[in-house]
Amino acid sequence: MSIALILNRARAEEWKVEINKYLPEIKVEIFPEIENYDTVEFALCWKPEIDYYTHFPNLKVIQSGGAGIDHLFPKDIPSHLHICRIIDPMLKSDMFEHVLTCLMHSMKKFSAYIKGQEKKHWRPLLYKSIGETKVTILGLGEIGGYVAERLAQLEFKVNGWSSSPKNLQGVSSFTGMDELSAAVEDADFVVNVLPLTDATKGILNHSLFNMCREEAVLVNVGRGEHLVENDLLDAIAEKQIAEAYLDVFHQEPLPQDHPFWDCPPIVITPHVASRTNIGSSVLQVVDNYRRMTDGRPLLNEVSLKKGY
Repeated sequence: MSIALILNRARAEEWKVEINKYLPEIKVEIFPEIENYDTVEFALCWKPEIDYYTHFPNLKVIQSGGAGIDHLFPKDIPSHLHICRIIDPMLKSDMFEHVLTCLMHSMKKFSAYIKGQEKKHWRPLLYKSIGETKVTILGLGEIGGYVAERLAQLEFKVNGWSSSPKNLQGVSSFTGMDELSAAVEDADFVVNVLPLTDATKGILNHSLFNMCREEAVLVNVGRGEHLVENDLLDAIAEKQIAEAYLDVFHQEPLPQDHPFWDCPPIVITPHVASRTNIGSSVLQVVDNYRRMTDGRPLLNEVSLKKGY
């Protein structure tokens, strides 16, 4: 048996070294340089080509190289395949820190001060404090739930919206499309950490923006496909949305001619909110490989039907 790595080349080389520390007897190969495709039963992937799984007739487990798994789901993927994701404490912590940075940057008017410095303008502005700021987190899974609870611990007022009820300390829980409006209507910030599914694709749209209070701020650290881009530009032009902090996009890198670059209320970061730490995640991959060979339940397996 062998393990196939279907990843960015530089990351693949790093994964190969780390996996071989714990599985020195197992051949770890980087796609497409696979000696024998028939021997591959386990594949570690990140944003592979659409038909990647068809190369391996005996494939059993597809392991995502991060928390996201939507990139592994072509519509015709066979039902016998097991798909797993990585739940890394460092990834959750990094996401929380990124979201907190966005909130504080906006609350304390740093964008305005940076522009003022360019023009040598000295103009103090009113700002918001944590205790008077309401944040709605869309998506209360492993990462979103962690972000919501950490913000509540800092004494933000936190709403959370998800497909099923959640009981999180300090977080008011809203569930289902019927409660989406109530979840976001009085929020100063709407933070998207949803998984990408058929139900959530395009959820950040004109309808949702109109549910928000005027001058709300959007933070998208979920997936680019959650956002209807033209609807956001319209909402900003109409001052329904005051600012947007975007870390994920339909096309990455963001094209040079994309209108987001020239929209001052939009702050762009290049998909850096959280990045899988290979050193702290490799044991989950190794454990899942061993579980597969032993016939034991896999760690962090996701539902093919739900997509998360």
